[in-house]
Amino acid sequence: MGIALLVLTSANALGGAFPGRNGAIVFNRDHNGNVDLYLRAASGKIVRLTRWKGLDEYASFSADGKRIAFGRKRGGNEDVYVMSVDGKGLRRVTRAPQDESDPTWSPDGLRLAYASFGQDDEIGSVGVDGQGAVDLTNNPASDLDPAWSPDGTRIAFASNRDDPKGVAYEIYVMDADGSNQVRLTHTPGDDGEPSWSPDGTRIAFVTTSGTRADLAVMNADGSSLATITHSGHAFEPAWSPDGTRIAFTSLRGGRGQLFSMHVDATGLRRLTNDRYDDGAPDWQPVKTSP
Repeated sequence: MGIALLVLTSANALGGAFPGRNGAIVFNRDHNGNVDLYLRAASGKIVRLTRWKGLDEYASFSADGKRIAFGRKRGGNEDVYVMSVDGKGLRRVTRAPQDESDPTWSPDGLRLAYASFGQDDEIGSVGVDGQGAVDLTNNPASDLDPAWSPDGTRIAFASNRDDPKGVAYEIYVMDADGSNQVRLTHTPGDDGEPSWSPDGTRIAFVTTSGTRADLAVMNADGSSLATITHSGHAFEPAWSPDGTRIAFTSLRGGRGQLFSMHVDATGLRRLTNDRYDDGAPDWQPVKTSP
């Protein structure tokens, strides 16, 4: 899809990183076949973060808003990298022979979960220092789109394991060590790209049927599922740190553009308006004072 272990502290121990104030939005932009990362400030100013002759994509902010993890590819396979929010201090984290991308941070900032693509797509976890890599899902099906819960105890993901044809994905959740893998959605189409609300009580995700893709929200246990867009071209949701809005990608003229709206689908705002292909937004949490 992606249409892309040990938790040592709780979110409360992070001094209020979740929830927080809304900072910048990081996203990837395809400019003539070259994909780089950009920041959109709250003021609307857009700054280019990377200048890589290849592919930089699926960026994710750490809970303190100071670091960004992302997938990078040039020539060979894709790996997970980490850098500071200003684009400096770049470090490679994964070095496996298969593609590894779509990272998500543990709230304590010590580990990253990511999608590992191969004969069996898996969700892996590794220390930010590149040590202690483990396979969390360990399933012959395709497991993608990891999202670490704000309290650090669970990881949501998409999997096609229960479709006999191996086509339709649903949303699942597991403990952060890979145990207790439970299916949450049972829709007739594809579900993926989960994003936790900052209080951990709800999950936003994309649900598709045929060529249509819309955003839905459900409780963290899978109950009270409701579709919140009806345009047929909305995907890649990212919950705002203050819990009031969801940023997402929407196709306009065949190109991805960024929008945000309230969780009740009101207050639609366009965030990018350009001739490029923008996507995969993630919202920077700005720590609130105690």
